[in-house]
Amino acid sequence: MKKDYSDNFVLLQSLNAEELEAFNFLYTSLRERLYILAFSILRNQEAARDLVQHVFMEFWEGKIYRNITVSVKMYLLQTVRYKALTILEKEKTASRLKQAMPASPDWVMNYSIENRELKHEIETAIESLPPMASRVFRLHYIEKMSHKDIAQMLNISTSTVSSHIARALKGLRQQLSNIKKQGVN
Repeated sequence: MKKDYSDNFVLLQSLNAEELEAFNFLYTSLRERLYILAFSILRNQEAARDLVQHVFMEFWEGKIYRNITVSVKMYLLQTVRYKALTILEKEKTASRLKQAMPASPDWVMNYSIENRELKHEIETAIESLPPMASRVFRLHYIEKMSHKDIAQMLNISTSTVSSHIARALKGLRQQLSNIKKQGVN
């Protein structure tokens, strides 16, 4: 005797028993209606199809049917509606952010020029430090070595490493504050 999957109770029992036939009934009977709902919100055929497919996959593979106590049909309709509205809201937000971003090639060019100039100024400032302070600074901040490893490598104490780093940072602050006052463009 064939089961009546149009009865919500029978459908839920069959889904909980993981009967693929029950899922196939659900998919074939609701797929088009869910697609129409998704399309009416998203106004995009591919996005609507993808959404409906995703909801069904999530429903079956995630065994979501085990937690449903209402009509399966109503649950799926509400899920598709909610997810479609969420997608639409994300698209609107992305569009607003894109419009707010300066897309001018001049802006991009100026930014990269400023970065190159700033990098050059920082390199020049590091090179102008006393040789040992410059070397210790590079090892610690650029090579990411610990004070202990630097001390062993250079055969000096960790407190001497700390002194060189402090001297380097003080020198860099002074040099870079001069750049800030000059206003690098």
